[in-house]
Amino acid sequence: MYRGLVFVRYFERITTPKLNIPRKPSITFFGKTQLHLKLHKQSLAWVKVWQQAPLLQFKIIVLVILTLPLLSCQTYYNIAPSLMPAHGATRDRVNELTLLTYNIRTGIGIASPGTSPYDTQTWKKYLPRIAEAIRSTGADVVAIQELLEGQEKELGKLLEMNYAYARHGIVGPGDWWGVGILSKFPITSAFRDVLSTGSGNTRSNAVVTLEINGQSHVFISIHKDKDLGDGVSIERTADTANQFTGAVSVMGDFNLWPDDPIMRKMPLKLVDSADQVNTPGSRFLKRVGTLNGSHHPDHGGRIDGIWIDPKFYQVIDTYLMNKKYWDASDHYGVVTRVLLKK
Repeated sequence: MYRGLVFVRYFERITTPKLNIPRKPSITFFGKTQLHLKLHKQSLAWVKVWQQAPLLQFKIIVLVILTLPLLSCQTYYNIAPSLMPAHGATRDRVNELTLLTYNIRTGIGIASPGTSPYDTQTWKKYLPRIAEAIRSTGADVVAIQELLEGQEKELGKLLEMNYAYARHGIVGPGDWWGVGILSKFPITSAFRDVLSTGSGNTRSNAVVTLEINGQSHVFISIHKDKDLGDGVSIERTADTANQFTGAVSVMGDFNLWPDDPIMRKMPLKLVDSADQVNTPGSRFLKRVGTLNGSHHPDHGGRIDGIWIDPKFYQVIDTYLMNKKYWDASDHYGVVTRVLLKK
């Protein structure tokens, strides 16, 4: 029984997401925030089941069930050189960030427009081209969508950036692809945040915390399912973003136009960076959209975007990546440059 209790406690410790939220006595429970309360109660329930289990075989089944969530843990690796990004930096502080969101279509470029990524898993990938496109933007933080597991590692090595990855699904629907974050800054925690489930509709966010100027900055990479129109995915994204009291940004492929009523469910504290400036780049972004190819039903629409908290960031400019690299994917990368306020 004692070993079972130890296992559950260990399981709880390594699977509980680290949110870097300042602790408040009024919302703590044995040192855990309200966001962790559900997992804590579930763990206690499994302890009770373990103690009551009379058969070794049943205990083995319990261990297997408990182990499955481990597969959903967000993994991250810090491999980047410990150097400050060159632009907007002093010796010990970064004043400016360049953010990029990029749906890379698993690296197959613009071949066979309209073909589902699921049907292209075995096709030749051109990740060095994707890396070139990313490098051209000078991005410090990159949110990536339509990413095959392992590609985050390859891109991280090509770009000398830290990387994190989250599968959309664990076993079955969505387990073959996901979303990720690349960063020039150290990653301190990360987890997978489930948005939706079901055949063809399973999606999850990668919620990644970076250390910038000694402070926690959270970046959420999203790729909402295009067929779900109930708004739950955006609501869940907003719920997670609202759990953080510090700097948080949501970047990715929303599969929604900015004026879609569902986008009103985004956190009130966040703003669409494209609406914060009126520059040639922002006007061009709004006019052209973010989809490469007339085969897209939303061609001409802006479904990729970067939402930031103006309390922590001031938008300098937002624009599409250089046309030279538009052939690398069927989405255009969206770039936003911000000044850090704190």
